[in-house]
Amino acid sequence: MPSVVVEKTNPQNPNCTKTSVRARSNTGDPLKGQKKRTFKNPAQAEAFKKKLVAQFTKGDFSFFSQTQKHLSMSDVINACISSPRFIGLKAERASLLKRVALTSFGAAPADQLKAHHWFNLAEHMHDKWGNQPQTIAHNMSVLRSTLQDCNTILQLEIELDGNAAATKTARRRGYISRSAERTRRPSEDELNSITLELKKQSLNSRHKVPMLDIFEFAQETAARRGEICSEKICWGNWNAENRTLTISNRKTPYKDKKIHSTFELSPKAIEIIERQPRGKDSDPIFPYKADSVSAAWQRTMKKLEIEDLHFHDLRAEALCRLYEANWSLPAISKVSGHRDLNILNNIYLRFYPTQPCRLAA
Repeated sequence: MPSVVVEKTNPQNPNCTKTSVRARSNTGDPLKGQKKRTFKNPAQAEAFKKKLVAQFTKGDFSFFSQTQKHLSMSDVINACISSPRFIGLKAERASLLKRVALTSFGAAPADQLKAHHWFNLAEHMHDKWGNQPQTIAHNMSVLRSTLQDCNTILQLEIELDGNAAATKTARRRGYISRSAERTRRPSEDELNSITLELKKQSLNSRHKVPMLDIFEFAQETAARRGEICSEKICWGNWNAENRTLTISNRKTPYKDKKIHSTFELSPKAIEIIERQPRGKDSDPIFPYKADSVSAAWQRTMKKLEIEDLHFHDLRAEALCRLYEANWSLPAISKVSGHRDLNILNNIYLRFYPTQPCRLAA
């Protein structure tokens, strides 16, 4: 954190009451330079010093707004990761930023970023990291949005205009492409293997996250990982009398709309809920980090040598099973949270091209 000192403006003159507050960046700080402000008397200076220290503690470096130019991209990334204002930064995103900081992109001047810096980064991800074009597209999007936030929140001068041209060139060269639709469904053997492994893990006290319950709950409810491990599925949303669960604030492309889904749970899903320690109505039923669940899932897949099976594929599997059980799409949409039945139809009927559409069923 920058050092803040109070000093007399003219120490040689005993009658001078003017006092300055000087803030100077230290080694390892996400900014470089120093700045001072002068006050009429020491009391005003001390009050401002207290205010300034509180700002720095919160990650607000706006006092240095005139000196935060000519930073390297690694400086910007370090500022983002270390700032308390980015404390909610997901582990996956922070990990990506740290890797980017170690590339030639990290040495580029933030206020002079050009299209070739972005293109070279995409090329590096492809050639050195071995990323697929879809992954590179995701990484570049995450990086750009994070830098936009740094520009706004931390008042760092970052030139982002070259990103658009670089993206077009990278797409023409095959480094970037749209995500392909997933058609992966777990086999019964895979599901059985996962169940057995998670049962073993549940007997080990080192495993704090009840992965078996979360795995089976996802299959029973088609809920997303981020919904299961959040207040979107809290104790107040569970109605034991009606055997229904409400999932609040579901994902939607319409930012001005809030979508809530209420549906009846299966007996197995109810058993899973009743096994969890009861919290307050506002507490999540599964009070665990979504990133921890993702990491545990990846470790399990690696151990079982199951390839290309994402936790999110359990959602698709659950909805497909409802379709196979002759549920209509309107009924399935209550579980999935989709408001556009055509999206649900196009996504899940790809598994059943010979079966008729059930939009009107």
